[in-house]
Amino acid sequence: MKVIFLDIDGVLVTSRHLIQSSKYFGYEFDPECIVNLQEILDRTNAKIVVSSSWREGRTLKQLQSIFEINGLYKVIGMTPIMEGAIRGREIQEYVNSSKGTQDEINQFIIIDDEEEMGDLKQYLVETEFQTGITKSIKDDVITRLA
Repeated sequence: MKVIFLDIDGVLVTSRHLIQSSKYFGYEFDPECIVNLQEILDRTNAKIVVSSSWREGRTLKQLQSIFEINGLYKVIGMTPIMEGAIRGREIQEYVNSSKGTQDEINQFIIIDDEEEMGDLKQYLVETEFQTGITKSIKDDVITRLA
């Protein structure tokens, strides 16, 4: 299975579109970033695992609902919260836990605006808080997940 480990702030929530959502607690997703992410999902058949701090204090069903409100329906999980661990370690734990299951991850990418990936840095496609998932980032992710 192909997976995108996805941050939210700086990836789907950008400073150019910083509007408080009236539908859920948090900021709205940037419409341009949604379009770019949807094209990535359509062209790669990847699934989303949320690695964002938005998973703290929310259930998977709540995250899925937030994504669905934004027209995105492929959220299948969220990384574990490991006290004191960098995000890359939490992602590695999720990948490891998929081994030998029907949902084994055989290819993945990380879309995040921070570099805290440790040994997984080679899988990182870094965004900027101002713009999130741009067309060039979309093209890079599609190429890497093809």
